[in-house]
Amino acid sequence: MVRRSAAAVVPGQGWVTWQWRQIYLLAVAGASYGLAVVADGSGFIAAWDGGFAFGFALRRYRAGGEEEGPDRTADFAENLGGLAASVSLLVFGAVLLGPALEYLSWRMVLYAVLSLTVVRMVPVALSLAGSRLRPPTVAYIGWFGPRGLASVVLALLVVEEQVPGAQLLGRVVAITVGLSVLLHGISAIGLAERYGRWHEKTAAATRDLREDTPVPETQT
Repeated sequence: MVRRSAAAVVPGQGWVTWQWRQIYLLAVAGASYGLAVVADGSGFIAAWDGGFAFGFALRRYRAGGEEEGPDRTADFAENLGGLAASVSLLVFGAVLLGPALEYLSWRMVLYAVLSLTVVRMVPVALSLAGSRLRPPTVAYIGWFGPRGLASVVLALLVVEEQVPGAQLLGRVVAITVGLSVLLHGISAIGLAERYGRWHEKTAAATRDLREDTPVPETQT
């Protein structure tokens, strides 16, 4: 029998309600970003590392026996992030994508297609090698998994540094992100339903399906 440390099982004192605990994550992200900027580092990477560390700590030392689950600590940050992402895509489509389309060429379209398929899906497949996940799952993760506004953020960092070719790079990123929004949006419902049917059928016919294996809790 695995024994847990006292920090992992002792419930919190209840001094802070779950509504105010949701500020923790924003404070960690803001502090990480600010400290990185002061130290002439990357605020973007620092905020990402801060969120990663916060998520690990939340899973590792989550309090037990509370009426409101500790997972709700990230609710506000997730909702705010979703809203910010939606607004960012709106601004992206209204301001950045239109001018980039004026310089559209077959080379940009070709790279965008390769970026959404080979350039992204092959590394995902390699990273999942040995995970025993079925090919449909690997393909589904590769197509829908690593996407978002990261490309826009990284492109803006390059534009700010005024490196050679930054204008062309910004246009290529805009075309790629625009194509991603279009293709992923069109295929989301259909592929999700198809994968759901495959998973249901395979799980019924296969014992110990890797996709059904729960993520183990961190224990000491």
